[in-house]
Amino acid sequence: MAFIEKDLPIENLNPVAMGEGNAKKPIYQMHKWWARRLGSVFRMITLSAFSSDEESAQGVWKKFCGGANLSGKTVLDPFMGGGTTVVEALRLGCRVIGVDVNPVAWFVTKKQIEPVDIEALDTCFEHLEQTAGEFIKSYYKTQCPRGHEAEVMYFFWVKVAQCHSCGAVLRLFSNYELSRRSHVNVSICPRCLQIVETVGYNQKTKCPECHMIFDPRKGISGRGIFRCTECGAQGKILDAVARKGRALDVQLHGLEGYCTDCGRFFKRVDEDDLRLYEKARHEFIHRRQSLLIPHQAIPIEGRSDPRPVNHGYFYFWQLFNERQLLCLSTLLEEILKLPDPNIKELMLIAFSDCLDANNMFCKYEVEWHKISLFFGLHAYHPIERPTENNVWGTRYGRCTFVKCFEKVRRAKGFAQRPYERLVDARGSRFSKRTGTERIEAYLTESFSQLKKHDNASLLKCQSSEDLSFLPNKSVDAVITDPPYFDNVQYSELADFFYVWLRLALKDEYLWFKPDLSSRPDEIVKNDRPGKTTDFFSQGLFRVFKECHRVLKDEGLLIFTFHHIRTWAWENIAQVLIDAGFYVSASPIVRSEGKSGFHSNDGNIRYDCVLVCRKRSGQWMERPWASAKEQILQDAVQWTRRTLESGMLVNEVDVFTIVMGKTLEYCTKVFPYMFFDNNTVSISNAMEEMKNFVDHVAENARGIQKPLPKAYAQSAEQLLLFLKESETRYRNQRSR
Repeated sequence: MAFIEKDLPIENLNPVAMGEGNAKKPIYQMHKWWARRLGSVFRMITLSAFSSDEESAQGVWKKFCGGANLSGKTVLDPFMGGGTTVVEALRLGCRVIGVDVNPVAWFVTKKQIEPVDIEALDTCFEHLEQTAGEFIKSYYKTQCPRGHEAEVMYFFWVKVAQCHSCGAVLRLFSNYELSRRSHVNVSICPRCLQIVETVGYNQKTKCPECHMIFDPRKGISGRGIFRCTECGAQGKILDAVARKGRALDVQLHGLEGYCTDCGRFFKRVDEDDLRLYEKARHEFIHRRQSLLIPHQAIPIEGRSDPRPVNHGYFYFWQLFNERQLLCLSTLLEEILKLPDPNIKELMLIAFSDCLDANNMFCKYEVEWHKISLFFGLHAYHPIERPTENNVWGTRYGRCTFVKCFEKVRRAKGFAQRPYERLVDARGSRFSKRTGTERIEAYLTESFSQLKKHDNASLLKCQSSEDLSFLPNKSVDAVITDPPYFDNVQYSELADFFYVWLRLALKDEYLWFKPDLSSRPDEIVKNDRPGKTTDFFSQGLFRVFKECHRVLKDEGLLIFTFHHIRTWAWENIAQVLIDAGFYVSASPIVRSEGKSGFHSNDGNIRYDCVLVCRKRSGQWMERPWASAKEQILQDAVQWTRRTLESGMLVNEVDVFTIVMGKTLEYCTKVFPYMFFDNNTVSISNAMEEMKNFVDHVAENARGIQKPLPKAYAQSAEQLLLFLKESETRYRNQRSR
């Protein structure tokens, strides 16, 4: 039996995981990927999968902190996504096979594990700065209020719409604030667009230029509605878009700059700033046919979210303004001239990552004084006050090309000398180097090549429904994080990066030939193109069936899972049974969700680690009452241990724990679980346990409902845990 089937040292691991959730390891900051799992968690999963149950928790934790060598073991991740399993298993000395149907995921993972000469990387960056950098910086210059030459950090824009009633042209400000600092508020005059500074917030702010009195926190638009300042009529933004037949126009009105003498400053754009944009626009028009920009239409058919198409954006290039397109194309052209293919691709990673904050869907965070990222939400979310970033970068700023290159450089430095961020007895975090580990792979083209080399990796961009390139019983463990039904529409989001990467990679890799990243066999739930729950379950079944074939008989299939809906847990249980697996253990561990107490559908803070073995032989009958008692005992134990690790739990977290335990015991005895001589189905078992959690949650909210006697003790214990968490949370907030 493996150690992970006996225990998982969450008392040590959870604080480390929570810290990583707030500050990811450098290697996972190289490029955006969605719902990427925590490296510390998958490091521990991999170590525990290959440790004996005779080892102590302290011994396994020592290997986590000090380093380990799993040389000779082969690990498969059939849904590698952002590459967490690949990176952590490779770091521990395993041979690693990673498969993903999405080309962006494949490319990001490839670049995370490829070794590079950092000095050569720096030399190429210096070359780019002298070529593309100088060109781009010439379009982000201004004068500070004292007349010094300065660099623009951010240009501020606002959408304009026409009133359907009186025809007035309106600036769609949701508010007029630009910055909230400790004692100074900066706002925009609604009439003349002058920058106004006040001591704190003043709801009767007076513009020193036009003398208009306004409330900086009360604009004319919000929640898709705007109000005409001339006639008072209300209109819908989407109706204004429909009347125009395209995206709404935008007006440049302000900027934040950096002066080496004066520091950061805000100002209203002047004639020179407007002329500079016109210069960029004219050069874009003149060179448009030769520029490297994506021309693909944003797909409409089967789209899970009508945005941004219903806001009038029909092509990917329309998500950017002309200056951004000109500068991004120039940068991409210079990157493609680099002679070293590996360094060229690493620069492409930095380029692609900087797209996240160099488009017209980013806003300025007035309290944090920086730009927000496009994919801060898992959606294409149009905004009324876009902020244009400096593509190349200044001393300050976020997600410029310079900042993204620095992230790549830090990631490759981390790969050469990886460390863990641990927590001491006082709760302070510190870094500890993990022996001689490295995250650098020898990339192979086939399984036979993989077996000939240590620290080797085989990465495939394809569906894992067909793993015919792997022999039967050739893999020691399958460790993965599968898609969670309809939680994330990966290709729909990844297309934003793919259409730009394709410009550089379509002649190098076959999987970058198609116009878009979506593939018919991508396993997600999206009813619009006919990818129903049944489609998802059948696809997952075929992948797990292939995993069953390539996994050694004594090997483990391990994956993390959470979901707020009971039907999702039922489907996973049935898929595992049909594919020939049962769950031998289901430890609970901190996930990448936010650290607040209150949770919702999109913020589940714990993963259930489903440890699976191949089913074999005959299964003994088990009364449902006995299985239920064990489920509740385990749920209480893991909830208690989670609290003791310093974490908080709420009713959503308890649901995850109970569902995981229910899934474990149902798959262990399926189909021989009985109550009063009648078979208890997985669906019935899950529903009964859900009702149990609902009862506990209602009692925690003060709705007193009696529970069956058999449940009473477990319910009371879980109820006390929820109340303890609520008390801890309130105490933390009051400090």
